[in-house]
Amino acid sequence: MKIILAVLALLASSAHADPFADFSTAVRNEYIKPFALDLGGVLGGASAHTGRTLGLPGFWVGSVAAVQLRPDKNDRVLRDAGVKAFGLPLIEAGVGLPFKIDVIVHGLSAQGASIYGGGLRYGLYRTSLVDSFLPNVSISAFGDKVNHKYFSASHGSLNAAATWNLPIVKPFFIAGYDVTEVKVGAATTAGVAGTKAAARGSRFSAGVDVHPLPLVSLRGAYTVRHGVPGFDLGLGAQF
Repeated sequence: MKIILAVLALLASSAHADPFADFSTAVRNEYIKPFALDLGGVLGGASAHTGRTLGLPGFWVGSVAAVQLRPDKNDRVLRDAGVKAFGLPLIEAGVGLPFKIDVIVHGLSAQGASIYGGGLRYGLYRTSLVDSFLPNVSISAFGDKVNHKYFSASHGSLNAAATWNLPIVKPFFIAGYDVTEVKVGAATTAGVAGTKAAARGSRFSAGVDVHPLPLVSLRGAYTVRHGVPGFDLGLGAQF
């Protein structure tokens, strides 16, 4: 838990930094796809949820974030700018509906970018008291739009998650797949502005959802995005 809180504090302290500030000067046609891969990975991590649906009339309100510890080896846009660890925070709200469906929306304007999106989560299996030793299993689909002064992006993700609904500490596992398209809005290199490229990448997470107090949910996961390590985090109120 101390590690999760420390990473959240690190994100807060660097909230005004823009890891994409040098995008217009660094981007080339061949660099767009690796950049899209990294961007989609952190967007997908922020969109991922545990396997237990909220249930009617459940709700979730809080903040989520995804942190990647280093850019992909081919992401020259971020690497040439000296970016090390980077991430995206989002404010999020979700509500449980009938038929084991959750509706989730999120967004934020931070680090020079405006992000908005949402998705649906469906519970394939939701345990009760008699079968609590079995995992809760859900699938989800999310879509996001990103607007930055130097680029725009669209992102879609599919996730499958399993959670064991144990008291206080609830372990979970997530597998995700991200598809991200980035379009260059401004570039100093001639012929690059207006071009776009798409990237596809996988995500695998293992973590815990901790409920230290009533209504309080603290999530933390170790995540590997297209072979690069990082963290996914969440802190909020859940019923």
